Amino acid sequence: MRGTRKLVDMRYALLLRQWSEDNPPFSPPRARGPTEGMDPTQKRVLEYVTDHPGVHLRELCREVGLAMGAAQYHVGRLEKEGRIHSVRRGLYRFFFPAALFGERQRDVLGMLSLERPREILLNLVENPGSSQERLATATGVSQPTVSWHLKRLIELGIVERHQAGRAVTYSVFGGGSEVAAFIKTYHPTVWERWSSRLADIFIAYSEGVDA
Repeated sequence: MRGTRKLVDMRYALLLRQWSEDNPPFSPPRARGPTEGMDPTQKRVLEYVTDHPGVHLRELCREVGLAMGAAQYHVGRLEKEGRIHSVRRGLYRFFFPAALFGERQRDVLGMLSLERPREILLNLVENPGSSQERLATATGVSQPTVSWHLKRLIELGIVERHQAGRAVTYSVFGGGSEVAAFIKTYHPTVWERWSSRLADIFIAYSEGVDA
């Protein structure tokens, strides 16, 4: 296990170097602009968004310890100042450091901040070509719930639907390496649970980078 984890970390470093040529860095960025003299609460909000891109408002309130009204005030100020950017998807508004992530990356990060979509995506990374039935069993939720989340993920271009006759399966668009990288970088507690299961994703992708 220790040897596998070391290999994953080495391959992960290679993956980041390759992606950094055309994509934003897969490491928590520094807060945008000077923070000296900022309101302490506003600074905490900015730092949390910077370290947890794709966070939604309720999670921000819970983790930073703010009432909803106070959180809305501070993210509103930060967005007006150009320090953060927000995107609404359905019932949720997700927050990101300004001018750092592309549209697809924002969508992936936003979905990874929600438990059910995150579990579905991670199971698809591990088992591409899964059916709704298999995903329902793996995630422990009902098939209608899985179906609802899959529909959203397909609309966002994150998941692909495949049909062969009457059989319908799903996979992460473009493979699962980007999802796995975001989990490792921005959701370390989730990564600890999934690292051994996602190790092959990093190794296979980075071997392709080596070629």
